[in-house]
Amino acid sequence: MMTRPRLFGLSAALASVAAVCAFSAAFARSTPTWSGPVVVPSAQGGDTLAVLYSGDGGWGPLDQKVARRLADNGVPTLGVNSLAYFRTSRTADDVAADLARTLRAYEHQWGRSKVTLIGYSFGADALPAIIPKLPEDVRAQVSRVVLIGTGPDGDLRFHPVSWLNLAPRDSFPVAPAIAALQDVKITCVYGDKERRDICPTLPDDKVAKIRLPGGHHFDGDYATLGDAVLKAAR
Repeated sequence: MMTRPRLFGLSAALASVAAVCAFSAAFARSTPTWSGPVVVPSAQGGDTLAVLYSGDGGWGPLDQKVARRLADNGVPTLGVNSLAYFRTSRTADDVAADLARTLRAYEHQWGRSKVTLIGYSFGADALPAIIPKLPEDVRAQVSRVVLIGTGPDGDLRFHPVSWLNLAPRDSFPVAPAIAALQDVKITCVYGDKERRDICPTLPDDKVAKIRLPGGHHFDGDYATLGDAVLKAAR
């Protein structure tokens, strides 16, 4: 006869499997396809452009508000919808090549010579693995990196289990990847109610830290978040 604790454990496991299956089905039905970056130009002059990789929820209100704040203050921004872009498996070399190609085109179009790379959530976790793979000439233009809501594990392909805060088997630890970055100013932004963010644990001599009220979504105060990112981005 199955004991009650074992029965509860089996029920919990089955519930988790069912949740993953439901998430997977929703992902297959609703995930957008990649059609290029979101372009948020700026009417102001300057020497810097930004690229913002979204979280795995796609290009949402947080990303839109931050990008708009940057552009309104002279930092035109290219947005990468991570849910669409990372729906297929990519290597760090693949992503770096795509990024370099995009940067070269828009640096010329917008007349910018410096680059700030920004990632939120999934995007923040992925960026530290991508940056070292950039071609040398493009890498030299990356002057700042801003990581928002950074988790302990990164991946270059979205998996539905990520929506359950579970690390896929092919994930990599983010903190060592950040520690390996050289010759770039790194800022991490985190919410004081966020428990999984590794920002507070990163070395102070390597990473500047900005603490804001709220959790992973900063209590919806994207204006304050945008101001913090703008300050770090230029």
